[in-house]
Amino acid sequence: MYYFLLLLTLVFVLAKLFGLIAWSWLLVFVPLIAWIIWIVFWIGLAIVIGLHED
Repeated sequence: MYYFLLLLTLVFVLAKLFGLIAWSWLLVFVPLIAWIIWIVFWIGLAIVIGLHED
C-alpha cells in the first residue's frame, strides 16, 4: 500500500509541475498525508495498548 500511495503522489506532483492539473498542493499531497495519518494512528494505538497492559 505504501508504494501505491507513493507512486500516486509522484504522479500527482509530476502532473502539477507539468501543468496537467490545477489542483492545490494540498490536494496533490493527500495520498502521502493519508499514509502518514495511518501510520501515526497505528503507532498511537500501540502506545495506548502498551500503556494499558501495565
